[in-house]
Amino acid sequence: MKPSAALPDDPRLPGLMAIRDRGLARAIPALGLEQGGEDVSLELCGYHPGARATLAARVGQRRVAVKAFADDPAPEAALYQALSAAGLAGASGARAPPLLAWDHALRVLVIGWLEGPTTHHLVKEGQGRRAGELAAQWVQGTASLPVKLGLPFGAAGMMHETRAWIGKLGMADLSIGAAARALAEALARTEPRDDGSVGLVHGTLYARHILDLGDGPGVIDRHRFGQGPVELDAGMFLATLCRLRLLHPTHAAEALVAEQAFLEGTRGLLDERALAWHQAAALLQLTERLPDGRGDWRARAHALLAEATRLAGGAAPREAITPRRRAAFRFKTPALELVLQALSTRPATQEELDQIRALLREGG
Repeated sequence: MKPSAALPDDPRLPGLMAIRDRGLARAIPALGLEQGGEDVSLELCGYHPGARATLAARVGQRRVAVKAFADDPAPEAALYQALSAAGLAGASGARAPPLLAWDHALRVLVIGWLEGPTTHHLVKEGQGRRAGELAAQWVQGTASLPVKLGLPFGAAGMMHETRAWIGKLGMADLSIGAAARALAEALARTEPRDDGSVGLVHGTLYARHILDLGDGPGVIDRHRFGQGPVELDAGMFLATLCRLRLLHPTHAAEALVAEQAFLEGTRGLLDERALAWHQAAALLQLTERLPDGRGDWRARAHALLAEATRLAGGAAPREAITPRRRAAFRFKTPALELVLQALSTRPATQEELDQIRALLREGG
């Protein structure tokens, strides 16, 4: 394969730079592509500047995924090896991509390619029940996997991240930031304890990350895996269905069918209140990305936050409890409130933006 100048020039991704300059065969000799002499075509599938990139590489009839990282991918490589040892890298049934090669110095992983429509696509094509059943099959089948890799990642971790989400939304729109902060405070009052059963979680189990392989589900993109409650992954899957239902009315009915099929398929596995909490937290996370999109993102943000607030109310236990104190989600300084009020009718200058960021850090 010839070098490709069409790939991004990103020095923080040494593997991507090596592939860009030398071609895949020479950059990753462990794949054995030079001996075969076949042409290699590359397609950039996903790119987060300075963080990671995913390429689809086709060699004849063979297709693989090449993932380049800024950080050390050794933990993810170990995860793929553990999943393979647990029987999830076979040719049938529920599975994850097999690890084909990896280069520690270049921070590159090469994994097998899973072919099939995503559950997000299935819903849009009128196959909501199939989408929900596949997701339920995956969650049920992996809930007791004997894989203990990854850092703790549960409700406490989600709450820690809400501070950054609130800050970004507040910078983009004050009213949405206020709604996000109120939601975070409700989540803090109803936060489930991370002292129950935990296991391997995907971390970002979006409907787009679950594929229909024909004879079972396949799951991709595991860079945020950890050890946490099964409700974390279930809540994220349901949140992505909820986003599709609320923001794309033509698919609302089929998204509801998918939700119902998923809940039926996981009956007896999930705690209802913990599930509602994690779905609400996931909706807040999904809302945080809207300002980077197009169109009337504010209306979409309010719709997602309203649904998340409703779910957070359902996460509260029936009996009265004394919530754990989480001062991090109430900004302590009145100076921040004054600055935000002053900017409610005009754009902020760069100096004022820097001041708000500093106050947000102090408030955390």
